[in-house]
Amino acid sequence: MDNLKLTRIDFRLIHGQVMTRWVKKYDIESIVVIDDRSAKSPIMKKILLNAAPHGVKVEVLTADEAGKRWKEESFPTNNLLILFKTPAGAAKAYAAGVKYPSLQVGGIEGAGNKVNICRNIVMSQEDVDALKPMYEDGVEIFCQPIPEDNKVPFKTALEKFQ
Repeated sequence: MDNLKLTRIDFRLIHGQVMTRWVKKYDIESIVVIDDRSAKSPIMKKILLNAAPHGVKVEVLTADEAGKRWKEESFPTNNLLILFKTPAGAAKAYAAGVKYPSLQVGGIEGAGNKVNICRNIVMSQEDVDALKPMYEDGVEIFCQPIPEDNKVPFKTALEKFQ
C-alpha cells in the first residue's frame, strides 16, 4: 500500500500540534484510528472526528474491522496515517491482517512498571512483548515522538528488557 505514509502508536491519538506536524510532514489526507475501545464509543468517535486537522478525513475502526477492510483493500487510497492507542492494539490489528511495513512509537501512556526508552517514551515488558512478534516478522519499529527527533530503533527497547 504505497499511500500508507505513517503508522504510529500514540496514546493521545489525534491531538494538537504533534499530530498537525506529522500530517503536514506526510501531506496526510486520511487518518484511520484502529482502537477497539474508541470504535465502540460514540462519544470517542465524535471527539476523534472533530480533532483532526481541517480537511483530513478520519475513520475509527476496531482491529477486526480494520483487518477485514485491509484484506478487502478498502482502506483510503489517498495519503494515509494509521494510528493506534497502544502496542497491544497495534499487535492485535497486525494479527487481524493489517500488515504495515513500519511502526513509529510516538507515545505510550506512562504508569507503573514502565522503563524510559527514549525521550519521553516509556514501555513495559508487556508493551515490548506485544511488539516483538511484529519486529521478528520484519516490521521496522522505532521510537520518534516528533518529526525533528531521530529514530531510535526498537532494538533499544529490547536491550532494556533482557
